Amino acid sequence: MAEIRHLSGLGPELDFLAVAGIAGEKGNIRDKVSRWLKAGEVIGVVKGIYVTAPELRKRPVSLEILANMVYGPSYVSFEYVLSRSGLIPEAATAITSATPKRNRDFDTALGRFSYRHLPPEAYSFGWTRRELADGSGWLEAYPEKALLDWLYRSGSLRSVSALEARLFEDLRLDPELFRDLDRERLAAYAARMPGETFRVHFAKLLGRQYA
Repeated sequence: MAEIRHLSGLGPELDFLAVAGIAGEKGNIRDKVSRWLKAGEVIGVVKGIYVTAPELRKRPVSLEILANMVYGPSYVSFEYVLSRSGLIPEAATAITSATPKRNRDFDTALGRFSYRHLPPEAYSFGWTRRELADGSGWLEAYPEKALLDWLYRSGSLRSVSALEARLFEDLRLDPELFRDLDRERLAAYAARMPGETFRVHFAKLLGRQYA
């Protein structure tokens, strides 16, 4: 029972090291974890990542925290951030994240976690740490960077008109909310993104949109 009380004091998102710390050194740690899984006291997400049972949670599970844990390094970005910010009308069907590693998708009982590669020069900036009241947190792109991340992954463009079509027709970006984004942040981030799409065409688009 003491171990279960410790479980309820953590998480609800746990990795194997956290679970092993509760299990202690007596006996086989993996056997204990297996018993907890069978008893439903912890629930497996992917190998080595767990959540506690609903009755043991002091707050709801954070899918964003799990996204950072399932595959890393990573930060939440792309459609998930754009949808949650209201910049696009569609609801995100996955928790989408950027990573300097290769693309991966994980289908779990809690939903799909989707990771898309960015080169180091595009990955290394534009995100911040979001925190919950209990101090738990995760890394997430600013909406401006989430938009640029999505644009980078969508492929290079050769004109401002093609860029406008990509953003406002394909992505269905809300033009009014786009103009509400931080122009200085957009310009600074775009200048650091690799490719002519950002150095030339996006800069011209900002001149039109914020004129």
